[in-house]
Amino acid sequence: MAVDPYASCPCGSGKKVKFCCSDLVGDIEKIHRMIEGDQPRAALRHAEQTLAKHPGRASLLDLKASLELALGETEAARSTIDEFLRADPQNSSAYACQAMLLASAEGGHAAVVPLQRALALVERDMPQRVFEAIGVVGRALLAEGHIVAAQAHLWLHVGIAPRDDPRALELLVSLNHYSGLPLLLRDNLRLQDWPADASWKDEAETATRLADLGKWLEATGVIDRLGGTHGAVPTLLYNRAVLAGRLADDRAMVAGLHAYAQMEVPLDDAIEAEATAQLLDNKVKEQPLDSVVRDYSIKDFDALVANLADDRRVQQVEFDPAQFEGSDRPRPRHSYVLLDQPLPESGIGIERSEVPSLAGVISIFGRQTDRPERLELTTDDGPNLERTLAALQEAGGDALGEIVEQRVVGSITPTEQALNWRWHFPLNTPIPDRRKLVAEERHVAITDRWPEVPRPGLSGKTPREAAGDPQLRIPLMAAILILEQGSNNRGDAASIAVLRDKLGLAQPGPIDASSGSVATIPLVRVPRLIMDSVSDDDLVQLYRRSVLIAAQAAISILAQEAVNRPSLADRIPPADAYRRLIAAENDDERALVLIQQARERSEAAGESTATWDLAELELYIESGNPEQAQATLARIEEKHLDDPQVAAAVYRLLYETGVISPEDVAAQGRHAEEPRAAISGASAAPGPAESSGRIWTPDSELPASGGKKSTLWTPS
Repeated sequence: MAVDPYASCPCGSGKKVKFCCSDLVGDIEKIHRMIEGDQPRAALRHAEQTLAKHPGRASLLDLKASLELALGETEAARSTIDEFLRADPQNSSAYACQAMLLASAEGGHAAVVPLQRALALVERDMPQRVFEAIGVVGRALLAEGHIVAAQAHLWLHVGIAPRDDPRALELLVSLNHYSGLPLLLRDNLRLQDWPADASWKDEAETATRLADLGKWLEATGVIDRLGGTHGAVPTLLYNRAVLAGRLADDRAMVAGLHAYAQMEVPLDDAIEAEATAQLLDNKVKEQPLDSVVRDYSIKDFDALVANLADDRRVQQVEFDPAQFEGSDRPRPRHSYVLLDQPLPESGIGIERSEVPSLAGVISIFGRQTDRPERLELTTDDGPNLERTLAALQEAGGDALGEIVEQRVVGSITPTEQALNWRWHFPLNTPIPDRRKLVAEERHVAITDRWPEVPRPGLSGKTPREAAGDPQLRIPLMAAILILEQGSNNRGDAASIAVLRDKLGLAQPGPIDASSGSVATIPLVRVPRLIMDSVSDDDLVQLYRRSVLIAAQAAISILAQEAVNRPSLADRIPPADAYRRLIAAENDDERALVLIQQARERSEAAGESTATWDLAELELYIESGNPEQAQATLARIEEKHLDDPQVAAAVYRLLYETGVISPEDVAAQGRHAEEPRAAISGASAAPGPAESSGRIWTPDSELPASGGKKSTLWTPS
């Protein structure tokens, strides 16, 4: 690897190599060749030897420290970095190395200030080590659960990264796959524009410029000076809170956002600020309910199994043996789900009130060397616990002994219990009936159960009680926004509207974009946009932002508008837009309409329709329509199966949906009639318990939350 003499010197001085470390170019090149040849220890030895000849040289200390960090030699790296800082205390790369060391040894929060010192010393070109440190610290902050700070660092990392380096973007995308993180926390929290008529606007713009460069600590200093002079101006308060979040000072951010939401500011801004604060404020988290495993002794093993088999509240299930592989935990002899009411004989014409819910999971273990036969019951604490324990005693009868041990294995919040239920349908319940009943239950959960759960963020009141308290108006509207963003289901919008009506709250109004650009508005507002008023440029920017952070509701709306605008075909490919629309659609009939539209567009363009035929096949299989699935598979065979990629995709789809076995996938040379026969005989019924499709809540699995969630689904 040749070092460009006119490139920025790797020592971080900001000078060109030719005018800084030209005498070390040969040694630096040799070290880099060793690194590229996967010889890090040889590279480290050469760096040490060269340093012995040229002590205190920043470029060599930088390479030595980075190699020690990569090799996990923490104490050696600490010593080298201390020497680096003594030799050149104004070197940004030295502080960047210190930030990476602290991120590894103590965590992201400890690394924020040294990284800010590094960024403060950057004047023009970004040193490679500082760029690396931004990504390292961002990852560490994400692992610790500092969501806003992690997001800010990762966005900064993406903004600086070369266009041909996808790694920074991959890091940012990783943030969006954490347990359905709410859109409010995935979207980039931007600083607000300063008041146009403020006498201090020019000085405030300095803070904005510093913030854009990632120099958030310096920007905070500017805003603090302005605040000391001009008082609690809403924009100063909000932007100071956002900068605190970027610096991983979560408490200061939460306090600032709570205070801002109570000021005379636009309603949308107040609600979104309060909602963000509630999501991050540990003081308004609900007290979790324990998920507990209770061990019972068994008086008569065979009689117990017989008793359980006779009770329709107890249904035997089979769990995947793979979940016990690699574990010292034995596989249960028998596994059951315990229901809150008897399972009806048939699901034909079943009513919502007749569908039983899973109340617990039962696992029966045979005698082991070190312990006798036992029954384990996994349940969540809550209002129905005593009823569940009594049901087990009734079902087990005299053959079941007493509780001999119990242990907490997870937790669930009261809100999660209210919003997320576990139904167990009779096997012959038609798929359309299941979906209809689940939709009805979701509506009831949102409009009737959620308003009755006390919330710490509402001073301990229920949403229904808080609706009558003017002081809690903004916190209540914020709680509903969190609920709305956590549903991940566009079909819930009507239920949320009913909820607002029941609580006497105004519905959010439409947003007209004709008066200015909306490219940077919070993505939570996209569903309210009057799409005809949105320019092509704004729509493209909003679409790309939405895709980047997986804002599904926004993607669906923007993708639909994109396919309706031929002018955007080159900037938002219709095939991409249709794929996202179909993936987000929960209604089978609407999904089929979209698939047909996409197919017709491909045919008109002379393109293959295989993608859309496969989408249709998957939909028919999952919705339990074997006749239509067979017809679609026949069409794929006729038009596309000579394409090896399509054939592989067909078998993979059939395997993933449980229609064929792994052996069938391996033998792809066979005729398609066998998969079609398998489709005909396949059962569309789901497993033992059918979820509501979880609604995210403020206490749902945030990154590095540190707590286990409810384990009611498995016999753990």
